[in-house]
Parts: sequence; C-alpha cells; structure tokens
Amino acid sequence: GSPLLLRLPTMENVNLESVDQMLDNYNGQEAYEALSKMERTSEVEWRLANAIYILTNDINDPKERRNKLTQGFELAKSAFEKDPTNAEAAKQAAILVGSLSESASNTLEQMKLGAQFKKYLDLTMDLDPEPDMVVLHMRGRFSFKVASLGFLERTMACKVLKSLPPCTYDDALKDLLAAEKIFPALDTLLFIGKAYLGKGETDKAREYLKRVAEEEGVDAVDEETINDAKKLLEDL
Repeated sequence: GSPLLLRLPTMENVNLESVDQMLDNYNGQEAYEALSKMERTSEVEWRLANAIYILTNDINDPKERRNKLTQGFELAKSAFEKDPTNAEAAKQAAILVGSLSESASNTLEQMKLGAQFKKYLDLTMDLDPEPDMVVLHMRGRFSFKVASLGFLERTMACKVLKSLPPCTYDDALKDLLAAEKIFPALDTLLFIGKAYLGKGETDKAREYLKRVAEEEGVDAVDEETINDAKKLLEDL
C-alpha cells in the first residue's frame, strides 16, 4: 500500500469511540488531531466540527473565534449534505451557526444567520425527536431571542425568516428549565435569568444571575457569560 493510504485510515479500522471520549472530555485539540488523519466521511466531519467548536471556547480574539466557528459550520454543513439523516451533523451545524449569529456585527446579518440556525435546529428535532440538553438550550434560547425582539427587529426578522414563530418568554423558560434539569450549564442559567427579567420577575432573575456570577469560569466563553450576569445584576 502507498503511504497516503496509510495516512488515511478507513472508518472500519478507526476507533471513533476514543474520539468521542476526547470530545466528551472537552479535549478538542486531541480530537481534532486524531480526526484530521481520517477520511472525510459524514461521521468524521461532524466530529471535526464539534472539536473546532470546543477549541473556539478558548479563543479571546472575536475575529479569530468567528473564523474558526465559520470553519466548523462549513464542516458540519458538509457532514449533513453527505448524510441528510445524520442528526448529530444537523445539531453541530445549529450549534456553530447559532454561535456565529450571537456575535454578528449587525442585526440583518444576525437575522440571516438566525434563519440558518432555525433550519438546522428544526432538522435536528425532526431527526431526533427526543431533545437532549443542548437542543433544549438552543430551542429555549431561540424562543428568548424572538420574545425579546423590538418592533423594528421583528419586522426585519419576518422578512428574513418569512414567518416568525410566536415565541414567548414562557416558551423559552419551559425549554431552558428542562435543560437545566439535565445539566445546569452557565449559559443556560444566564438565559433563564434573562427570560425571568423579560417577564418582569426580578427576584427569580436575580436568583439565577447570582448563581452565574458566583461561578469560576474555565474558558473565555465562561468569562463572558459570568461578566454578562454581573452587568445585569448591577442594573437590578
């Protein structure tokens, strides 16, 4: 066999389980290096996208983070195109484009990326009707975004998204609180606090925001989440 074939092992003789353990343990770099040596199947590409997403959480520079998120999104999209029945590929695409929309430079770009996010989120739920913590968080966050749109933003969103679901803060809370039950992630707690703020329930909002503000962050994204909670608490 040629050296090239040795460098590109097929799916049959590669243990993706060990890669999944790396991803579960948030070892993005290790997983990325292992996956980079493999043939680009749908199963490999969505895992590469996941590894890149993990790595972006440690990047402080916004431009560099966006570039990496875009790279990950392209891989997840490609994984889904190769296998349109792959719920994990759709989920990674939703996670990555959702992160891109959060840091978009203007409202129109945010709306366009939000439309892509909704598309992949819906595909994920169609393929896997039992939502996990991540899907519940994303759906709750989307409901929160829609519920908190002002009149002009809502008008623009209706044009971009064609139709806008009538989401409320209660819709957001239903999913976010269900996600919290599975695992109380910092960004989930933050958005629960924000949703209670949106409803005018400041005591409940304060309770959740304090939980976030008192945590120790493990990466750049955590620090941003904690700072966000602290700012909101100052205004209460």
